[in-house]
Amino acid sequence: MATSYTSKIAGGLLAAAATLALAAPLQANDLVGPDVAVRYADLDVDTVEGATQLLKRIQSAADSVCARLDHGDLASSANSDRCKMKLTSAAVTRVNNPVLAAVYKSAHPSARTVAAVAD
Repeated sequence: MATSYTSKIAGGLLAAAATLALAAPLQANDLVGPDVAVRYADLDVDTVEGATQLLKRIQSAADSVCARLDHGDLASSANSDRCKMKLTSAAVTRVNNPVLAAVYKSAHPSARTVAAVAD
């Protein structure tokens, strides 16, 4: 069953990188700007295939937002990785779909459990 709406993935967490402050070194929680939308109305997220495709879209959005935190050194690379994990987890939680949560958990076994409750 395809979802007929667009989810604003992770609300304030997926803030756009376009308006990042340049003055100080950035941390994952320093991102400020408009949300990044990940559209999935064309996917049946109640199937493993659809949920897997949505997870890839979420991860791609997180990659694009967090990429600007990576300046090529170990510390900023680790910060970028934490940002990606945090945003992906928050987005999966926000979508609130048990199949997506299971796909995410199987792809990230060390991640915290994502609460997904079917309505």
